Amino acid sequence: MARNPKERVVSHPPLFNTFKPAGMIGNKLETVMLELDEYEAIRLADHEGLEHEEASEAMGISRSTFTRLLERARKKVASMLINGSKLTIGGGSVHFKENLYRCVTCHHIFKASLHEEQEQCPLCHSGKLVNFARGFGHGKCCHERTQK
Repeated sequence: MARNPKERVVSHPPLFNTFKPAGMIGNKLETVMLELDEYEAIRLADHEGLEHEEASEAMGISRSTFTRLLERARKKVASMLINGSKLTIGGGSVHFKENLYRCVTCHHIFKASLHEEQEQCPLCHSGKLVNFARGFGHGKCCHERTQK
């Protein structure tokens, strides 16, 4: 029997969760699924330029696990680019450190704590916000953590 995967720490939800070749109809393409922890591994190593040891600490996993995760993520991204597949980011056992919100009115994107729901945009004070973490099913775990 396989053990449950260890929850990985992800800094914040991705701004975008689907990518496809321009001019192609998305539902006609093969989909490559990049899990949130794989996305975070690419973000930390390739975008932020962190060494594997530092990145693995940020995610709360061992260096060898981080290396395997990064290799798997890079293969998926390469497959998507070479084969013209659709890439979807989501799933996995993760916990976000912070949340991202986007104001529908002024399009401002801002970080916020996961422990309190944002009511309005800090720039224009609009109440029309998109909660990125909720889009990935996040929220219930944080309420359970604070009640323990």
